[in-house]
Amino acid sequence: MFGYVSVAQLSADIRAKLQDIPQTIDLVVGIPRSGMIPAYLIGLYLNRHVVDLETFLANGVAGHGHTRKVGIDIAEPQAARHILLVDDSLMTGGSLQRSIERIRASSFSGKLTTCAAIVMPAAGSSVDLFFREMPRPRIFEWNAFHHDMIEKSCFDLDGILCVDPTREECDDGPRYQEFLRTARPLFKPTRKIGHIVSARLEKHRAPTEAWLAANGISYGALHLIDLPSEADRRRLRAHSPHKAKVYRETDAVLFYESELEQAKDIARLSGRPVLCTADMTLQLPTALQLAASLKQARWRLKIPVGRLKRWLRQQARARALAR
Repeated sequence: MFGYVSVAQLSADIRAKLQDIPQTIDLVVGIPRSGMIPAYLIGLYLNRHVVDLETFLANGVAGHGHTRKVGIDIAEPQAARHILLVDDSLMTGGSLQRSIERIRASSFSGKLTTCAAIVMPAAGSSVDLFFREMPRPRIFEWNAFHHDMIEKSCFDLDGILCVDPTREECDDGPRYQEFLRTARPLFKPTRKIGHIVSARLEKHRAPTEAWLAANGISYGALHLIDLPSEADRRRLRAHSPHKAKVYRETDAVLFYESELEQAKDIARLSGRPVLCTADMTLQLPTALQLAASLKQARWRLKIPVGRLKRWLRQQARARALAR
């Protein structure tokens, strides 16, 4: 029950409203870290210098590539006559206001325009520019591995937390045992994961738990497949059904899956959204699957009908944007 924005969607939103950005802006200042993503996109499209807030306050070097001539060149950041201060989102506005106060307390005497890429509905009046309205809860591609939603999510293991084993390593023997011990880490969430749901076999629990501990990955529960062999798992095509079953039976609100086809299957079988990390798209169940899932969720969690209807409308809009 949340909204999702990818980097591709953010880029499209910015391009759609480039004409709303004052042409007199000669410097884009991003609020680290997330604000640097829309700041750099705006800077690229407008061909303006981009710096982070700390560099601006220190009047540091506003660098750019040697092969590109910047549209409006400035000697140093605080020599700018008109800056655009950018953050990725706006909720209470506290972070943006603190940044404004720091800029006003510096030696900068030019014009300041504020921008938040994504704002809460009816909060757009708190900034000069925004590109999209979206209520909470919401998650963005660029904070997907750091959001507090992780604590109520399911995570695939191979292909997300570590690399996938090669075809040769999937021998269910010595080479696979070596992979379990030495797999190279990939994404490392900065919060405790609610559930790790892997198609690994239950007999490999000990080395899997050892690898997770050695790599500092915190989690609540580890769900593996209770089958005797890799051949049985392949024969039964147990990957997606196992993951969808765990997803349905937990209070998780999102599943992180590395393979696109499995992500689609898990969304279909669970009736819940799945974030595919292969292309960072949100895979959503169909309307019929949503209805079945919501009927069960409403009965179990006693969710008000009005809230479910609002969520259905949000998901319909999300599916339309994803096409």
